[in-house]
Amino acid sequence: MRNTGQTPLGFYDRIVPVYDLFAAYNARAYRKIVRRLEIEPDKSVLEVGCGTGNLTAVLARMTQQVVSVDFAPKMLARAAKKLADRGLTNVTLRRDNAFDLSPDAYGTHHYVFAAFLLHVLPGVDRPLLLATLAGLATERVVVIDYAPGRYRFRYAFVEWLERSHYKDFLRADLTAEAAVAGLELVRYFEQGDFGVWEFTPVSGKSG
Repeated sequence: MRNTGQTPLGFYDRIVPVYDLFAAYNARAYRKIVRRLEIEPDKSVLEVGCGTGNLTAVLARMTQQVVSVDFAPKMLARAAKKLADRGLTNVTLRRDNAFDLSPDAYGTHHYVFAAFLLHVLPGVDRPLLLATLAGLATERVVVIDYAPGRYRFRYAFVEWLERSHYKDFLRADLTAEAAVAGLELVRYFEQGDFGVWEFTPVSGKSG
C-alpha cells in the first residue's frame, strides 16, 4: 500500500498562478531531452503528472498523439489553455491519480513519461509508482527529474514548500528501485541539472 502522507491536491491548485514562473524554465530542457530520445513520431505517448503542460506541449509537437494525466484540476485547466494557445489539438487531458492508472482504463503506450514526479514521493512509494508505469508501457518508461547528487538551494527551497522528498531522491538509487518495479535501465543522461532515465519494461516483472 502506498504512503498516504502526500502533498495535498489543494496545494497544487493554489500554486497554479505562480507555478510557471519556476516550471516554464524547464521547457527548453524538455525540448533538448525529447530530441535526444529520438522518439519516432508515430509512437503513442502517455504522460503521467503533466502539471501545467510544459512537457506536454513539447511531446505534442514531436508525436502524433499524447494522453496526459494529472490529479489537480486547476493544473489541467492551465495545461488546456496553454495547448489551445499554441494550436496543439493532439492531446487528450485526463484527471486521475498516478497510482490508479491501469491498462484497462488507459491501454498501453509505446512511451510513458513521468517528469518531476518521482522526487515528490517517499522512497517506499517510488517502486510502486514505477511498477504502475511499467504496466502501461510497451517500449519505454522515461523519468525526468533532478540529477542525483546535485543539491541546489534554489530547488530545495521550492521543494521544501511542496513538502517533497527532494533530498532523499538525490541520494536514491533510482535504477535499483526501478529494477524492483520490473524496469531495466537502457540509458541515463543529464541535461543541465536534470537527469533522464530511459527504462524498458522487463516481461514478467512489471505491475
